[in-house]
Amino acid sequence: MALEGQKLAEEIAELAAEKKASNIMILDLRKLDYCADFFVIASADSYVQVGAIAGNIEEDLRARGVYPYHTESDRNSNWMLLDYSDVVVHIFEEGTRKFYSLERLWGDAKVIEFGKSEKPAEVVKMKVVKTKKAVAKKAKPVKGKKKNAGASKAKPKGRVKKSSKK
Repeated sequence: MALEGQKLAEEIAELAAEKKASNIMILDLRKLDYCADFFVIASADSYVQVGAIAGNIEEDLRARGVYPYHTESDRNSNWMLLDYSDVVVHIFEEGTRKFYSLERLWGDAKVIEFGKSEKPAEVVKMKVVKTKKAVAKKAKPVKGKKKNAGASKAKPKGRVKKSSKK
């Protein structure tokens, strides 16, 4: 029996969990008219773990005759993509996942959190913050003793050798 669709997505989530992936989600995109039916999104603590998770998924599925149509990035990256045609896998380093926020971009999709019951996608609203342009401040005069404009040049301290002209 071939792995495809939701069964493949769930199997990929299991394989990611074996390598300690966190915050694993399956997005059901079938009703959104997208070229893939499911996204599997998982987080890792480091780029090394990103590579380990992707490697575990690829090795296990290849042993069962399931090959990715396309892979994006390499094992030393903070985001890897494995495209199994109807299931696209995104493995992120945690900070990169927060930055790209695919869950927000695909907010209309039904979200299946791995190991939990199905629930509608949680939409995250981002706050826009306006910043002011940096303006250079004018320099203020330094307060302190005023220099005497008519003061003569200071005499050198210590011995001064007089030059003799012949």
